[in-house]
Amino acid sequence: MNIVDSDERDSTWEQHSSHFRVYFATVPDRAVRTVDVSDATFTETLAWARGKAKQNETISIALIGIDNRGLRGLTWIFGMDPNDSSESELHDRMIAEMLEERETRA
Repeated sequence: MNIVDSDERDSTWEQHSSHFRVYFATVPDRAVRTVDVSDATFTETLAWARGKAKQNETISIALIGIDNRGLRGLTWIFGMDPNDSSESELHDRMIAEMLEERETRA
């Protein structure tokens, strides 16, 4: 984890409405179902997902965004795509968080 002081004045815009994609992945086969959520905070989205997830499912949540080319993409804010292979220590920690969250619901 890298932590640096920042200046809140260096951003030029803010967006208050968020559009989330929630992944529910079955463990161990990693079959995935996805749902898009809007008009909700991240905390509301996570609480909703926890209530909808089956005991054998992990939860991942991404922020849906549009890049400067107009293409849709995802920024992971909890977990990651369960079908992605681990490419770094950060990915390993993201997977561990998903599995830990599932265990706390069980």
